[in-house]
Amino acid sequence: MKNLKFWGLCLFIAIGLASCENEDDYLEDHYKYIGGYAKLTDRSLSRFDTDEDLNIDFITAEGVTAESVEILQDGEVIGTATVSGESATFNSSILGNYEFPDDDGVDEEEGEYDIRIRTTYSNGNFSEDPFTVSVGKVVSLGNAGDEYSNPTETTMDSLSSVELAYEVYTLSAPVDEVTLMFKKNADGTYTNSGVDLSAEGGYIKLSETDYEDLNLMVNDTLYYKVTATSGSMTDVVESMVAITPKAFSTTNSVTLTDDPLLNQLNLSTGEISAESNEEGEIRYMDPVGFEVVNDADISFVEVESDFFDDADVLSARAAFEAGTPVTSVTNLESGDVYVYKTTRDVEDEDENVETYNFYGVLRISNVTSVDGEVVSYDIEYGEGY
Repeated sequence: MKNLKFWGLCLFIAIGLASCENEDDYLEDHYKYIGGYAKLTDRSLSRFDTDEDLNIDFITAEGVTAESVEILQDGEVIGTATVSGESATFNSSILGNYEFPDDDGVDEEEGEYDIRIRTTYSNGNFSEDPFTVSVGKVVSLGNAGDEYSNPTETTMDSLSSVELAYEVYTLSAPVDEVTLMFKKNADGTYTNSGVDLSAEGGYIKLSETDYEDLNLMVNDTLYYKVTATSGSMTDVVESMVAITPKAFSTTNSVTLTDDPLLNQLNLSTGEISAESNEEGEIRYMDPVGFEVVNDADISFVEVESDFFDDADVLSARAAFEAGTPVTSVTNLESGDVYVYKTTRDVEDEDENVETYNFYGVLRISNVTSVDGEVVSYDIEYGEGY
């Protein structure tokens, strides 16, 4: 009769589990009808935690104690826990070999074990409490606490300021060493980064590493991997940072003419204006050219005609610095290309103003003549800092 009553209560609990809104409701049912329940407090393991003790806490009614504990997986007992008062421990080694095959049979590095903790109490009842134990990587990239994700691309001038965050987690297994290695492009060979990493996780500043030894350039990719070791075990995570061209922040196409009402251009705004406009930076100059006006801080260097299509801020800067700047140009022809440098004030979102050097590139096209005299030409250009 006692067993019939007990199994009736167990059936009630099983039905109640489906309707409980959360784990606390379910466990409270156990406490009320059985006299106690077990709560697994360690449910997150790393791949290094293959031989660590997991803790169980018991919550029991007055006068009721936990006497024995079995750990079940897929309905089979895989081990027992050692009871000590109001808690118990069992070793993670009973869970399995930490292999989690996907649908194609390929082992994943992370996965879960569904277990049940069967506890026998001093009142003759027992509970069978379900839990999920997750197994994850030791090393991860980014910083979840700061919601920081490592950059996947940058420009050449910003590469040295890139920071790579990493986190290290184990339940209790020791981490002997964490290393960082680099390689240039997918077909490169990993080499040491020249820095020692903390086993606690943190941020890596590229400026403090030996990344410059790779001689990276625009359109290269910096591959990196972080490796944690514990005895003979290793855990590796890899990622990359692509070095992209630094795109122009402003692009435009305009027509400059010899008409005094349409002969000035402000490259920053793209505005075509009249001779008297004080905001103009360059103006049409006879016979076929342009010149800097209104004391604008801008100068030009001619480059090869094929430079324009692949130009970016950094290549424009390099070409400008390699040439001899001028403030006026004559005898323009379609296809002529010039790089230029100017200074501009930039206001950030906090209304703070800073002065930057802007670099740009422009191409002349559609030189138009009337009765043998040039009256206009098109300018296509882009600039940025």
